[in-house]
Amino acid sequence: MDVTANRREYLRVVGPFDGRRVGALEIPVRIYDLSEGGCFIHAMHEQQPGIRFPLEIDLPYDGWVRVKAETIYRKPEFGYAVRFTEITDEAGARLRRCLELLQGRAPYDP
Repeated sequence: MDVTANRREYLRVVGPFDGRRVGALEIPVRIYDLSEGGCFIHAMHEQQPGIRFPLEIDLPYDGWVRVKAETIYRKPEFGYAVRFTEITDEAGARLRRCLELLQGRAPYDP
């Protein structure tokens, strides 16, 4: 699939949003360009493309959702983009509802 085409497939909200990369340790992350299909994670550590991991996102007005994400590209010393590879129907509906509420509003900054 062409990544450029995929970027235009979903409504995106700039953010920022709080998140957590879930693994042996929970690592707090800052999320930008959130869509139903993925997001950009601001991080200083290196992340190679193709890595899959659980990601939790704190949706404004709706609380935390968990997705499975896969790194698709990185910007050294800035962060990396991910696509969501697994998301429950409930989490997908909550994410979609949040994005629709935030569309056209100023960035949410808790």
